[in-house]
Amino acid sequence: MLTDSYRLAVEMNDMAVFEWDIDADKLFFDERMAMIIQHELPRENVKEQLLKARLVHPENRIEFRNHVNRMLTMVTQRSAPYQEYELEFRIYTLNRYFIWVRIKYRADFVEGRAQKVTGFLQNINNYRQEERRLKEVIERDAMTGLYSKTHAPYLVNQTIADKSKMNALLVLDLDNFKSVNDKLGHLIGDAVIMDMAMNLRTTFRKTDILGHIGGDEFMVMMKDIKSPEIVIQKCIQLRDILRRVYQHEGEEVSVSASIGIALAPNHGEDYNLLFTRADAALAESKRQGKDTETIYSDGMESAEQREQDNAELPTQNFRKMLSNPMEYIFQMVFNSRDTSLAVQLLLQIFAKYFKVHRAYVFWHMDGPHWPRILFDYVKGDYIKAEIAHDPPLRLQIRKRFRNTKKGRFSECADTSQLTDRARREFQRRNICAYLECAVMDGDNFIGSVGFDDCKKARVWSKEEHEILFAFSEIMRRFLFGQIYFEMKKRNGRWAL
Repeated sequence: MLTDSYRLAVEMNDMAVFEWDIDADKLFFDERMAMIIQHELPRENVKEQLLKARLVHPENRIEFRNHVNRMLTMVTQRSAPYQEYELEFRIYTLNRYFIWVRIKYRADFVEGRAQKVTGFLQNINNYRQEERRLKEVIERDAMTGLYSKTHAPYLVNQTIADKSKMNALLVLDLDNFKSVNDKLGHLIGDAVIMDMAMNLRTTFRKTDILGHIGGDEFMVMMKDIKSPEIVIQKCIQLRDILRRVYQHEGEEVSVSASIGIALAPNHGEDYNLLFTRADAALAESKRQGKDTETIYSDGMESAEQREQDNAELPTQNFRKMLSNPMEYIFQMVFNSRDTSLAVQLLLQIFAKYFKVHRAYVFWHMDGPHWPRILFDYVKGDYIKAEIAHDPPLRLQIRKRFRNTKKGRFSECADTSQLTDRARREFQRRNICAYLECAVMDGDNFIGSVGFDDCKKARVWSKEEHEILFAFSEIMRRFLFGQIYFEMKKRNGRWAL
């Protein structure tokens, strides 16, 4: 008999407990199994019924059968008497729709073969639906339904990983769109944006990647093209559709589209470089008088490139930012057409303003000591954070994290004053002082942002703490969530 506490826990988690005696081929389960499955399950000749998998969704059926068959036929060489497994799949209900369930069980082995299976089945349909909703929020732009500015780069990078095929990245925006908002109002402006999104869907193939970068700016990845001429023809077709005159209450505005094109792998082998060059080609289309398309060539320069090249010591505008760093960083990142470029530019500005030699963002994929570098700016000839911050150094930094009123920080004003082992780790990398702010998801350590001074000891200021904390909050709330879903999608499952 289940104890009352155990029964309550099972009910609250919508679970049912089962046991399968493989030798006798008999199945035992509690009364909650029928509530979840909503079908009568076999109690004998179980193996045959499981391998038929009639209740399992057709898309999960082969995986389910293979899982059961592999478990039954496997001969384990492990010394452990049991192994644990987990599987998620969809099953029919009486109402003829599917729900997601999770089975987690332990298989007991005797002489290397499975003899008994004990575990639980859990209804995880609500969890799966919420996960799907959150995934949709992250992957799709709310206004247009196209891919979002953070998810589109992931899809593009997947596509151009195959360097044997030619692909084209198009960056386009509407000419005179500001006049639409100014003269016709923002509601009309929103309708124009949605109309543009629908025109993109009808112009390009379903296999192409369509993304809304922000405002009136869009991107398209044309996959597996045979020649640049095909891209030009498609751009001409699109411009003919988008060339419109909008009228409202006596006001009239003519709009058209300018397009920049970068080809992969010729013009770049990753999204950031391709986008920068397509954006430079877009700027050239604007300079040529708008309503045209341009393929990137050497010497073209985008607005973002000019901004980055001119990013010397920040002006008075940056100093004003220190009074509200969270808002400044948010606007900088999310008003940019290229989020990665904006983050990289922010690191460069921070490094110059605070006179540090290294500014970085790490994501800790598998616990606190195994980071993945996401962004890295190095001033001078010092090595990148990806190399300098190897596991021994990360361990030393991790040991020194402390909670403060402004966030969770690890810092040292003078690494020469540390204990022998720690001092050697920092001096070997020429780090004289460092300041790092943890990116926290509740009590979970999921990443960090930080500064290194490689020349001298220093006392870290209040401003430097506030900037890093604001930066860590932006990474936590927006950017790390996208990375999590990308990794989960790529690897099936990924635990932070």
